Amino acid sequence: MIRQNNPISGHDAAGFTLVELMVVLLIIGLMASVAILSFPSGNSALQEDAQRFAARTAALRDNAILQSRPMAVQVTPSGYSFLERRKGSWSVIEDKPFVSTNWSGGVRAKIGENGPMMISFESTGLPSDQAELVLQGEGQSRNILIAPMGDVKLAGSAQ
Repeated sequence: MIRQNNPISGHDAAGFTLVELMVVLLIIGLMASVAILSFPSGNSALQEDAQRFAARTAALRDNAILQSRPMAVQVTPSGYSFLERRKGSWSVIEDKPFVSTNWSGGVRAKIGENGPMMISFESTGLPSDQAELVLQGEGQSRNILIAPMGDVKLAGSAQ
């Protein structure tokens, strides 16, 4: 049997083991992820309002299908509310998540001269008409499209 001379054996080895290095990298990774997640998202009030409106309107469309009842969203320059058709007339829904909501400070909806915009969804989920809502604020604008088949989408922003 041949014996090899190992200068390290019997002496305290200087350096780190692979396991120690992996533990340190894991800790650094966790600290970095906590730091990144603690930063604000950077979404503007305009972006948040547009996303919230699109999500709630899509939920209203789904609710119209589930309840087999026409429902609508009414948009004014200062906010929006949700309506349902009961006993031949429109009544405001005040149950979460369909409560009346004002736009954030500095955000306004661009509405035509005819007054509030009303988009209704039939019990099949189809909208009364294709629509485009433009939200303006902070020197920017954001478009929300309601497609002929009822899909609600955020469109590209215009400067």
